[in-house]
Amino acid sequence: MPTPAPASSLGNPRPPCSSVVALPAALTEREGLVVGADGPARLPVDLAACRKILVVRLDFIGDWVLTTPFLANLRRSAPRAEITVVVLTRVFDLARTCRFVDRVIAVEATHAGPVEFLAVDRGQLSAFVTDYAGGKFDLALVPRWDIDFNAALRIADGSGARQVMGFSEACTPERQQANRGEDRDYSAVFLDRSEAHEVEHKLAFLKALGGTVTRRELTLHVDRADTAAADRFIAEHLGGARRFLAVAPFAAGRKQLPVGRMIELTDRLAKEFAVPVVVIGSPVHAESAEEFTAALEAPAVSAVGVPLGVSAALVGRAAAFLGMDSGPAHIAAAVHTPAAVIFSHPRSGSPAHVGAPQRFRPWTDPEHLLIVQPARPLAPCVEGCEADEPHCITQLDVDAIYPAIAEFMAGSMAEPVMPRSAEMRRPTA
Repeated sequence: MPTPAPASSLGNPRPPCSSVVALPAALTEREGLVVGADGPARLPVDLAACRKILVVRLDFIGDWVLTTPFLANLRRSAPRAEITVVVLTRVFDLARTCRFVDRVIAVEATHAGPVEFLAVDRGQLSAFVTDYAGGKFDLALVPRWDIDFNAALRIADGSGARQVMGFSEACTPERQQANRGEDRDYSAVFLDRSEAHEVEHKLAFLKALGGTVTRRELTLHVDRADTAAADRFIAEHLGGARRFLAVAPFAAGRKQLPVGRMIELTDRLAKEFAVPVVVIGSPVHAESAEEFTAALEAPAVSAVGVPLGVSAALVGRAAAFLGMDSGPAHIAAAVHTPAAVIFSHPRSGSPAHVGAPQRFRPWTDPEHLLIVQPARPLAPCVEGCEADEPHCITQLDVDAIYPAIAEFMAGSMAEPVMPRSAEMRRPTA
């Protein structure tokens, strides 16, 4: 069930060390116990007794960031365990510094045949392969609530772990169709049909595992090398400016506000607050980013294509962030940078829709986040935007959304700075 992956929203260098491991052609049939809803309340595992835990998280940048509260609490709930996380190569540079786990291994989504595991350290990779191929893991976890479209279950199953646990295929109608029959390939699954944020789903899963939730905030561990590289970038390109606006103007499909409007919005904000702009994005957007910065009248520089960890450090250095519903917005939340985020999902849409901020908004304090949305869907969309290209989001007019964004950013751009806008109002588009 391969699904084309969108371009990564930030740079993601490939780890240098690799090892290929053969996996069984078919998944292992297990007990398939369903926990939750009308079944038992607890998954049958003792986290405190586990010595080796494998977590398989084959998703994108924002998904990784939203998983950090789960990992923080898993670490506290299984203090004696060695925890290994397997992530996609596109996420590895951000995940590799996570202090809640002992090893981070990269992989590409592979639905058949052997799998290539990657890491930065040959010894660490060899130790992982020994554990993986030798069936040394006590527990393998797949903490993805919706469709498993990157074969995370296949990686978990291939570990030969004594127990494999995740979410039930019946959690969402989409997953029930796409992952039909996969519950039986888990030792036990958690059935969670609640309408909740992705962070809440993962913490509920941890509680069902018998874990304790003591912290709910996002945590990104950015290492000193990435922070130093970000500081060098600022010194070289911004003259050491203490305040700048980080802008991530590119997003996949329906999430993209037309670039011309993003240019106008960015330029107005940069001039309003007298700050330079740093454009954040993927290497695939390098040419578009150069065109974007060239179109701005305000001082601007592209940081598109720098390593993912450096991008995170740059966002953390910014006075404020402006972007789409994409990975950089979640990074902004994790590094406590005030963020104005433009969603394609209409305010009147379903909170259960895959594009809804109720499910995927950056997980941060309300005072650090402004969500901008169209009021209603654009026909023929009903519960949320279903287009493959900008559609419902095109209803957002710069003149309508600018005042609220400028008002929101006024505090974060402080020295103090007050916007010159005569009228402040919330978006009405």
